[in-house]
Amino acid sequence: MTKDENRRVLLKNKKYFIIKFICSLALRAFLLAIPIYYSYGIDSIAKGNFNAAYHMIFMFFIFTVLYRISEIINQITYYKLYSNLYKTYLDLGLAKTCNNSLYSLSRFSLSEYSNIMSEDFETLSDYYATLVIRIVEIMETIYIVIYFFTVNIILGYLTLFVSLVVLFILIFFNPRIASTNKERKNRHDKRISLFQELLLSVKEIKGFNIFSVAKERTMNNISDYTKWNNKLNIDKYNVKQVSLGLIDIFQVICLVLGIKLIADGHLTIGVLTIIYNYYAKLNLLYTSIITLFESNINVKVARKRIHKLFQYASSNYGEVEDTKVKGNIEFKNVLYGNRKDPILNNVSLEILPNTFTVITGPSGSGKTGIFDLLLRYNRQHEGSVLIDGVSVLEYDTKKISNIVSCVRKNPTFFNISIRDNLSIFDSNFENVVYLCKEFGIHDYIMALSNGYDTILETDAMNINSDVKYVLAIIRVLLKRTKIMLFDETFDYLSHDIYLKGIEVLKSMKEDNTIVVITKNKEIIEGDYVDQVIMFSKNKILVNGNHDNLIKTNDDYKKIFKKL
Repeated sequence: MTKDENRRVLLKNKKYFIIKFICSLALRAFLLAIPIYYSYGIDSIAKGNFNAAYHMIFMFFIFTVLYRISEIINQITYYKLYSNLYKTYLDLGLAKTCNNSLYSLSRFSLSEYSNIMSEDFETLSDYYATLVIRIVEIMETIYIVIYFFTVNIILGYLTLFVSLVVLFILIFFNPRIASTNKERKNRHDKRISLFQELLLSVKEIKGFNIFSVAKERTMNNISDYTKWNNKLNIDKYNVKQVSLGLIDIFQVICLVLGIKLIADGHLTIGVLTIIYNYYAKLNLLYTSIITLFESNINVKVARKRIHKLFQYASSNYGEVEDTKVKGNIEFKNVLYGNRKDPILNNVSLEILPNTFTVITGPSGSGKTGIFDLLLRYNRQHEGSVLIDGVSVLEYDTKKISNIVSCVRKNPTFFNISIRDNLSIFDSNFENVVYLCKEFGIHDYIMALSNGYDTILETDAMNINSDVKYVLAIIRVLLKRTKIMLFDETFDYLSHDIYLKGIEVLKSMKEDNTIVVITKNKEIIEGDYVDQVIMFSKNKILVNGNHDNLIKTNDDYKKIFKKL
């Protein structure tokens, strides 16, 4: 996250920062005033002026009540500011996720990404939400030191000295604690990742009876995590106790000096109670300052992790919005993937609007790279990917999603009902039911215990495999994009469902550019297919009409037979 991005987040919540600052200022002012009225009351009693003592105690009570009220308001303001900051950071994080390439996102484990989106953004939000009160508390500390100078010059220098010593201790140990915290965070990610791995691999663990291996690996990881977690907490605890211990020692020294000043007639008992109370506050204030240093350490680690997410997120897509799309696709000399072992190696092709195109070839030949680039999952190193003569990178983000849609090889769903998953793409439920009937899955869905309100698992393993892929196809049909991509979708369907799907696509061919990656020979041989593009070794081997290619090209014929 850049400084400008962070500044925009903070400025967006400027109103709540101002309210929080005013509340914090009032809160700390009341806390400073309360010991003063209490001490005046003590002095009035010592002088026998009981009326004044009653008045001071009454004021003490009023300020205590005001303090409690301001404490409640201050806390409410904190939660309001915190929640707004977190929502703003999270909104930015989600946008960066969507603007990242798949290659960039592949650098994250599931646990690391989850911890960034939950814990790290929470860390930033809490830090800035509490920073206001910490700044006011630092102002309060400065006021107390100045007050001690007004009471007695020696008291002032003693308090200033201990304040600087504590500050030096915090600054000196800050890098060490930060380094330890970074190590702890890394091991925390590994720990969460391991728990996720255990759950996902439970079948293999049971099947191969390797529980002891899994347990040993888990416990070794836990031991490593607890070692660094303990080291971090012990270091923080020691720094805190040494700092506060020094303040305790100087509190006693100042109280002894105060008693001597009273004995010499230079100080009243009431002022001594203020000294005692203010030193007690200094103890709490330095606890807050120590917490601020600890938070700053956590924030530094969080920022580095967040930077990894933000680092390669693209925000420079074009602004082509109002173009009427025909659906013409062109690849010009595209190099994509690892330069030394590319997915697409100098690939050029053209797919005309309102046609049915099949892309085929052996596994690992680079076919899916076409879809990756059209959907802007990643970027090519060289060459151009064009829709209607315009680079896909020049289209507005919303526009490109309304031009191209895809059924992936392994579709996933939201963990919500079938109805809600499909209603995202078309709020008219009648259209959903119509397509389900067209594909012949309506009766299956209605036979489920909750019908269309059945909750889907993310991988949809709780429903029939055919139904899973048909629901993924229906999403694309409901989206009604000009270009529709199908990544081996029809290779996974039973024959009856496959035939229904093909009939639906044939009926849409006049208005849509349809591209299907498949090894299904029945589709490749279909008379509705306008063009077959065959890949081999990450290049286009040949393209054209199947009937012509099978007669004239021996390489095509050889690979086709092996599909």
